[in-house]
Amino acid sequence: MNNLIKALTCGGRVRVYITNTTDVVNEAIRLHDLWPSAASVLGKTMTVALMMGAMLKGEEALTIKIDGNGPIGNVVVDSDSKGNVRGYVDHPHVHFSKKASLDDVTTLGYNGYIDVIKDLKLKDLYSSTIPLKTGDLAKDFTYYFASSEQTPSIVALGSTMSEDNTCKVSGGIIIQLMPGALEEDIVFLESRYNLLNNFSNLLLEHSNLEDILNLVLDGKYEILETKEVRFYCDCSKDKFYSGIASLGVTEIEDIIKTDKQAEVICHYCNSQYLFKEDELKQLVKGLKKWKH
Repeated sequence: MNNLIKALTCGGRVRVYITNTTDVVNEAIRLHDLWPSAASVLGKTMTVALMMGAMLKGEEALTIKIDGNGPIGNVVVDSDSKGNVRGYVDHPHVHFSKKASLDDVTTLGYNGYIDVIKDLKLKDLYSSTIPLKTGDLAKDFTYYFASSEQTPSIVALGSTMSEDNTCKVSGGIIIQLMPGALEEDIVFLESRYNLLNNFSNLLLEHSNLEDILNLVLDGKYEILETKEVRFYCDCSKDKFYSGIASLGVTEIEDIIKTDKQAEVICHYCNSQYLFKEDELKQLVKGLKKWKH
């Protein structure tokens, strides 16, 4: 099982989120039949989403949508404050490599946008859009935090695939300056930048997240929370029943006439739900009764 750690350093003036997501990515590979660079891009997006989810509280949740106009198409990921994440890409059978490394930039593209939609359980959703500047997700989310949340941050992400198309390691770290951070905190973080430049190697060399924290933060940190993280989809037949109902009587009757049944597939986890003819007729009956 994968974990996420939330910690403070520099006398509480800097906050840190670190997670390993190898099992999360392997579950996504299993569900979506992802090829290596598609797995890398989705895995890194899910890693960021889990760490951003840890910044939320209660029933709050968020969605990240990325369209870089690359071969993978859209990348869509949901996460919450409880360590749950789910996601999918338009085109899972995509793979590009360069110099024996996964080529995220060619896979994702770099001419598009990142949308972050937060459900903070208020009247309206909070939405922020930034241009996708590089196709390197660590750099692009560093820019997101600086521009959309006015929070100077370092984001480092890593992913390594095995020859059998499983994920060997995946994970990431976000280090953020809190209000009241000192110049010495900025200097300290800048001195850590090169160490974080190849986060995949850190994950390969250290299986324990605390070992990486010790190395990156010189052992000077306080852990606030440790939680498990997982790929989890809360789809259900009842939820899709509501979705079919929203089609309206005429369209549902047309489905009954032409196909006798309706099959719905969840984008996030590929679960299939079959609605038989009698279920659809019952739904139409209920909708007509509700109308009158």
